[in-house]
Amino acid sequence: MLDDGSVEDVVLVTQLPSDSWFEGFALRPNGRILTSRLDEPELYTFDAEDPESTPQLLHNFEEHANGLINLCPLPGANDEYLVLSGVVDLVNIEFEDFIVWRVSLSLDDNSPPKVTKIIDLKDTGFCIGIIAISDRVVLLPDSFKNCIWRLDIQTGEKSLLVEDETMKAPEGEGNFFGLNRMRVADRHLWFTNTSAGTLCRIPIERVQDDPSVGIRIAGEVQIIAGDIPHCDGLALARDQTAVYTCSYMDGFIWKVSIDPSTGKGTTSVVLKNLASPTAVELIYINDKPKLFIVCCGEIEMNWFVQDSQNPWSEVANINESVMVTAVTVEETVEHA
Repeated sequence: MLDDGSVEDVVLVTQLPSDSWFEGFALRPNGRILTSRLDEPELYTFDAEDPESTPQLLHNFEEHANGLINLCPLPGANDEYLVLSGVVDLVNIEFEDFIVWRVSLSLDDNSPPKVTKIIDLKDTGFCIGIIAISDRVVLLPDSFKNCIWRLDIQTGEKSLLVEDETMKAPEGEGNFFGLNRMRVADRHLWFTNTSAGTLCRIPIERVQDDPSVGIRIAGEVQIIAGDIPHCDGLALARDQTAVYTCSYMDGFIWKVSIDPSTGKGTTSVVLKNLASPTAVELIYINDKPKLFIVCCGEIEMNWFVQDSQNPWSEVANINESVMVTAVTVEETVEHA
């Protein structure tokens, strides 16, 4: 199962509800996981360290949406998150009526969360993710309009941060999604293009004198790797010398090792034969990196063709479709 020795151990953490598709994922201050369902407007939590833990439904947004597209922690807040909802048609690949919500949780999961509507998003294509870079500024990658929006959640003002050809899906049948996952580090904004199979980054500068701006673009887009077709999920190591992403079609995890001096990446497969992985999160627990992988199992879509050779299928079928896997990884620290 291992190609380069960088994965130490693989553990099945939990089985999420059957016949479902999960994308959003965050580690809470109490050690539990918060996750959002794409094919239903549902928010769940569970204990990643307890294999007997049963995922608990926290909130249903059914009055306003039929799916939750993604979520992210709100910086500077304790157990608070931003959730992106929408009206989703996965079969016809149509997405509309996006809303950004603020969700406040408590240590007692028996207490209902406080859910506040922030804004209805207008004049966007498909906002496929949400990343808060401060307690005020949110970035929204738009997979259909090939750009990244900046949103001030205090004023509701939306502006264009960056638009680039590298965010566009190439022409051709089945190339539905261009710009997909995104991460923001100290000096770069990282993103993937799913249909192009590329990992890219853009130099950025932090804006200290205007909290409504947050960051500005400081250079041209750099293509780090171009050999990750159908990539989904994006996890960035602390030292930014490694990126992890997955193939939902082929069922494996890539590691892109990045040369600090050149910024170029070398791609290797570190884990194979997963049941349609769709999200990855690299979380440090006691300074040891753990890669959490959300797998959606057997998804029936006319555009979603999966590898039939899947040794994990029997495990996935315990609950028919969705599982969360934890992988302990070895991280090599390099210095320029």
